[in-house]
Amino acid sequence: MNKFKLLTLSLIFAGGLSAQTSCQGLTKDSVSCKNTTKQGNLCYLHNPNYVKTETTKAVVCDGTTQKGNSCKNKTKDSSGFCHLHRD
Repeated sequence: MNKFKLLTLSLIFAGGLSAQTSCQGLTKDSVSCKNTTKQGNLCYLHNPNYVKTETTKAVVCDGTTQKGNSCKNKTKDSSGFCHLHRD
């Protein structure tokens, strides 16, 4: 029983010390948003200043294997080569 109380208390304190807060925005149905925020009062959906970061698209490696076939590994490196074919 003591272990259960300690576990419960630790979970309560751990959740209470986090820096996350609930979003204060409203959905289309005028219901409060259930997303959490790490900074500020609005989540990424309701924050008008939020800018989505661009991700680089993975492409097939331009290298060739020892047998002379083209490599089938994917890479996001700007050189176009996977980790095996980069210099």
